[in-house]
Amino acid sequence: MKISKIKQKHQRGQSMVEYVVIVGAIIAALYSADDVMKLMRDTMKGSQEGYSYAISIAELPDENDTTP
Repeated sequence: MKISKIKQKHQRGQSMVEYVVIVGAIIAALYSADDVMKLMRDTMKGSQEGYSYAISIAELPDENDTTP
């Protein structure tokens, strides 16, 4: 049973609408709960600080050193 190209295009558009609705609902839920957003911000900030610190203390390889 073949599905026409018009029907396939409509189905593709429908899945995009469903995706947008679900993502919108998740974003709305996150913004309605201040504690969740604060926790996410603090976690991301801590991760970024740790990453920045690790990069700052990393030793750069010598360009003449060929050992792994």
